[in-house]
Amino acid sequence: MTLLDRNQFNQEQHIWKEKLERFKQENVLLKYQLSELVDNNEDNNYLQLAEYFQNELLIMDDKLKNLFFRLEEFSRFLRRPKKEGELPGKEIADYNNLKKDIAKFEKKFLKLTDEFKGKMSENQGY
Repeated sequence: MTLLDRNQFNQEQHIWKEKLERFKQENVLLKYQLSELVDNNEDNNYLQLAEYFQNELLIMDDKLKNLFFRLEEFSRFLRRPKKEGELPGKEIADYNNLKKDIAKFEKKFLKLTDEFKGKMSENQGY
């Protein structure tokens, strides 16, 4: 990763932070909607489904926290003074892994969101 690539990372970092923040807000909204739906339905099967989604949404919270942490750690690393030239291979691998993990999280989160909306609409007219 050259100096020019650091600028690219700074731009990507900004986009990733915004994207992760939107997922965080969406996750809060889904938990709120789930809470409202549970308050209005006492069916045992429905409650089991709601518990499943609650657990999945909590897992998404943990994954988001981890991604925010990793993104900040990498940003801190890049802000430290360095000699010009390329970053060591480990940092390039960390960057590529972070990029891949954010994309993987996005895919899983969107799938969970669609599943949530579909199942809740089947069971509640949501």
